[in-house]
Amino acid sequence: MFYYRFFLYFCLILYRIMKIKIRKLLINVYTIHALLALGVLIILVGIVLMGLNSYTQHGQEVPVPNVKGLKIEVAARFFTEKDLLYAVVDSIYVKNQTPGVILETVPPIGTHVKTGRTIYLTLNAYTARLLTIPSVLDMSQQNASAKLTSTGFENVNIKHIPGLYKDLVVGLEDSRGQKINAGERIPASTSLMLLVNSGEPSVELPENLEFPAENGTDESWY
Repeated sequence: MFYYRFFLYFCLILYRIMKIKIRKLLINVYTIHALLALGVLIILVGIVLMGLNSYTQHGQEVPVPNVKGLKIEVAARFFTEKDLLYAVVDSIYVKNQTPGVILETVPPIGTHVKTGRTIYLTLNAYTARLLTIPSVLDMSQQNASAKLTSTGFENVNIKHIPGLYKDLVVGLEDSRGQKINAGERIPASTSLMLLVNSGEPSVELPENLEFPAENGTDESWY
């Protein structure tokens, strides 16, 4: 609006100059053209500045509302009041949280953003994420544990049992002692127990134990 008023004042001054018939100025056509071009330039600059101000919404920033722990239907009202958009981009399962509530926002809560900005949300899933058990039998303890962790299982424990081949995985159980086979789909939060050989035999043999000869006869009789 300032630029329009300025142009009107400019035209009025130009009109008055022409009206008082300052001949030198009137005779100089180039001067008149230069003044008109300057007026047009001022208008164009004003339009560009107003357009940029409208596009960037300069100075119009609002804080990201605190919607953590709210259902998406309730949180939507807060985003609308702040003239913000939202989009659900991820969901994770947290056992002690209400299913469907907002767990995290990006940008974080309280961050000042421009109106019209999209806020990305992470929700608490309604059910635990199911993962497929990979094959870990006959692997080393280190490799089997790393494989389960990379698959997404959060709680992997080790249980040593008697066995000659040290650190060899011979089984997989849950926290209740139930056997788990490769290919089964179970919740990612399940507590897993790798059964690993300790490197010691299951039965200790007496040091002075003597075995009979291969031909089945006892040489002590001869």
